[in-house]
Amino acid sequence: MGDNNHVVTGNAIVSRVDGQWVITLDDGFTLDGAPDPKVALGSGGRYIKGTILGELKNLKGSQSYALAEGLDIGDYDQVCIWCEKFSVSLGHANLKLL
Repeated sequence: MGDNNHVVTGNAIVSRVDGQWVITLDDGFTLDGAPDPKVALGSGGRYIKGTILGELKNLKGSQSYALAEGLDIGDYDQVCIWCEKFSVSLGHANLKLL
């Protein structure tokens, strides 16, 4: 779901890969563009500071991001596409556990 007048599509899937939690944006993922987009975690529709998983790799298509050590996947229910430059959410999706 897009936020702040941005168009974002796709799903976020949580899986365990080689003992590590991984968030995968599926093949249907798209972002209409923005400066400095990051992938982060959130809860209740809000980005949680300190949860950035990395820079967005592509504006569309499947891509994966490993959870940083010290983050507990149980503390979050959403993945956020976050604009670090302007401190605004570009979009979010509920996490789906595989």
